[in-house]
Amino acid sequence: MPDESITADEFRKRLAQLCTTGRSSDLPRKPRDRSIVLKSIALTLEPGRVYSELDLKTALTAWSGAVGNTMQVDHAALRRNLIDEKYLSRSADGRMYELIAEANAVLFAPEISSIDPSAVVNDAILEAAAKREAFRNKQP
Repeated sequence: MPDESITADEFRKRLAQLCTTGRSSDLPRKPRDRSIVLKSIALTLEPGRVYSELDLKTALTAWSGAVGNTMQVDHAALRRNLIDEKYLSRSADGRMYELIAEANAVLFAPEISSIDPSAVVNDAILEAAAKREAFRNKQP
């Protein structure tokens, strides 16, 4: 991954592109894009909260519906990637999960922590719809 941190502007643009175009049954392959997607999930989780497996599944399913609806990645794969990339910690017995507060902080500009991923994706969807409507209105 490049040494440059991901800016808030880049985060918003790439998240919108990754989550509104095409369909994928896997997370992005490029490390930078993968980090953006995983961070968007982390932003929807509550710092300091300990999640049961069912609670985490519910949270990941909610993210999939609100943000990652073009990514057809199941909650188990999301959870596994979040653990592998050090966004989540898992208890020794494997039944409880917690967000790692400063996970990959060096990769991201500090202002990213205040971004609402679902608002980013919703805004991108509305912008695309407005562009389509404007294009249709130009047609003779």
